[in-house]
Amino acid sequence: MEINVLLALALARFADMPRSRQTLIQALALAQPEGYQRQFLNEGQQPGKILQDTLREIQEEPLANYARALLYASAQEKSAQAAQRSDGTITLIEPLSDQEQRVLRLIAAGRTNPEIVEALVISINTVKTHVKNIYGKVGVKSREEAREAARHLRLQ
Repeated sequence: MEINVLLALALARFADMPRSRQTLIQALALAQPEGYQRQFLNEGQQPGKILQDTLREIQEEPLANYARALLYASAQEKSAQAAQRSDGTITLIEPLSDQEQRVLRLIAAGRTNPEIVEALVISINTVKTHVKNIYGKVGVKSREEAREAARHLRLQ
């Protein structure tokens, strides 16, 4: 699925829109049964632009509904990021789990990943996964931005 999304973006960049749309439909077909969205959303606005053009070509109604849901999620994410920049507040794309909140509190306290491992008694890979998920949900790209987000979310 991930490869198809990236290939669709590459094909669009080289102006091969028919193949780009076909490849994106294949990615949607793979993602739809499990409801995966993050791969599409992590690539920014470009998949949404291609998806908007592709929507007319999707014949299966469940797949078309899934594509519409992705477009809606993309629009929400864009709005949330714009809202965060304009007034300093944060609107979460998805709520943080209890464990993600604990990890974010530790990040806000300046803890490193190994220190978080010790504090929560979880593996380093689990910490990295939580950090990645937190960044995506809160719309940040660094620990410093995550600390600021934790302050706005009153998790400190």
